[in-house]
Amino acid sequence: MKRNILFNIIMIFLALSISRVYSQSNEVCLDCHNDPTIETEKNGRTISLYVNKFVFVQSSHGKLKCVSCHKGFNPEEFPHKANITPINCKECHQAPMDKHVFHPQLVRADGIGGSPDLNCKGCHGTHEVKTSSSPSSPTNFTNSTNYCGKCHTKEKEDHLKSVHFVQLQKNNPKAPTCIYCHSNKVTPNWKLDLATLKKNQETLCLDCHLSNSNKQSQFSRTLINYDSSVHGQAIAKGNANAAICTDCHGTHDLEKASSPTSKINRTNVPNICSKCHLAVSQEYKISVHGIALSKGNTDAPTCTFCHGEHNINPIVHAPRRMFSDNQINPEVAMKTKMVYCVVCHTNENMMKKYNILTTNKAHDWLPSLAKHYESVRCIDCHSSYAPPNLSHNILPPTQTVKKCEECHNENSVLMSKLYKHEKTLSRQKYGFINGTLLSDAYVIGSTRNVFLDSLSIIIFGVVVIGLIFHALMRWYFYKGK
Repeated sequence: MKRNILFNIIMIFLALSISRVYSQSNEVCLDCHNDPTIETEKNGRTISLYVNKFVFVQSSHGKLKCVSCHKGFNPEEFPHKANITPINCKECHQAPMDKHVFHPQLVRADGIGGSPDLNCKGCHGTHEVKTSSSPSSPTNFTNSTNYCGKCHTKEKEDHLKSVHFVQLQKNNPKAPTCIYCHSNKVTPNWKLDLATLKKNQETLCLDCHLSNSNKQSQFSRTLINYDSSVHGQAIAKGNANAAICTDCHGTHDLEKASSPTSKINRTNVPNICSKCHLAVSQEYKISVHGIALSKGNTDAPTCTFCHGEHNINPIVHAPRRMFSDNQINPEVAMKTKMVYCVVCHTNENMMKKYNILTTNKAHDWLPSLAKHYESVRCIDCHSSYAPPNLSHNILPPTQTVKKCEECHNENSVLMSKLYKHEKTLSRQKYGFINGTLLSDAYVIGSTRNVFLDSLSIIIFGVVVIGLIFHALMRWYFYKGK
C-alpha cells in the first residue's frame, strides 16, 4: 500500500515536471507566435508578436529556449506576465566594451532601452540574430556599409564612392569597413583629447598602408618616412593641429588622386594645404605656377612636388648631367632647394611645350653664370621682391630682376633677401643664439629674440651713459682746477 502511494507521488511529480518542461519548450511558444497575424496593443500602438520559427532556428540563438531570455513567463496566462521586463543582453554578453567601442553610448547604457544606437537589438535584431562571421548577417564586414548607413546616411553616401568600398566590392579581404575602422577608438564621440584621437586615426591608417608599402605605389612608400616628417614629429609630440592622413585624404570619401573630385587630386592640393598654410597657399595661387595649375596645366608644380607627399622632406631625382650641362653645382642646388626648379626648367622637351627658354638659354646674358648660380637662389630673382618677399609667388619672366644694378647695389632689394637667407643658414649651422651673434648681418630688432635685443639695448645704453659720465667728470674736474 505504502509502495503504491510512493509510486503514485513519484509519477505525479514526474508528470508535473515533464508538463512544466514541455510547457516551457519552444514548440509550445511557437504554436502561437509562429502565426503572422498575432499582435498586441501597447501605448496605443499595434505591435507584432510574430516569430518566424525557421528564421529563429537558423539564428545564433536557435538552440536556446524562449524562456532563457523571456524569463518569468507563464504560458497558461494571457498576458504571460503582468509587467514584461525588457531583455537584458548584457546578462550573457559581458564584454560590450571590447566589441562596441564605436558606440560608446551603448557601452555606458544598459543595452535594452533608448534609441537604436543605445539598444542591442537596434543593430543586431531580435529573433533573427546572426554572428558577424555569417555572410548573411547584416553586421558581416561585407554588409556593414549598407547596414550602418541606415543611421549614418551621409557617411554611407561618401563611403560608397571611396576607394575602400571599391576594393570591398572586389572582395579584397583587407579592404576596411565601418566596423573595422571604428573598432579602434577613432570616433570623435569618445572622451579622448583631440591629439590622442588623431594619433589613433594615424596609427590605424599606417597599420594597413605600411604593412604592404613595398607592393604599392611610390606615394605609399613615402609613408615609411612619415614619422620623421614635420607632420609626423608634430603629432608625436601631441600637437593636435598637426596634419594626419584624414586631414588630407578625407575620412569616408577617400578617392584616388586620379579622380577629379579627390581631395588629393593635384588641382586640389593647394586647397588642402591651405587649411593649415593659408598665407603660403594664397601666395602660390597668384604665382605663375598657381595660375597655370588653375588653367589645367598638369605639369605645373604643386605643394607636394617640392615638399613631398608624406615625408615632407624629399629630394627629387635629377640626373648628374642635368647639372653639369647647365653649369650648376649639384651640392649648392640641393642645399638652396634650387634642385626643384632645375628638374623642370632644364627639361628641353617640357620647356619647348610651353614656349619657355631653358635655364641655360634664359640666363646666357649673365657673366660668370656658374658663379651666379652659387651665390643667388632662383627665388631671389624670380619671386616677388616687394615686401614681404613672398617666396611662393613666382613671377612671370617680364617681372623678374634683370638689371645688374638691381643686385650689385648696397641698397638693393636682393641684398635684403640674401641677408635673410644667410642669417637663416648661420642659425641652422651654429644654433640660434650663436648664429645670430656671429652673423655679419646682425641688427637689433630684426632677430625676433627679445632677450638678445634687450641685452643689446642695455649694453648700448650703458656705453652711452658711460661716455657721458666720463665727459662730465672730465669737464667738472677741469673746471675745478
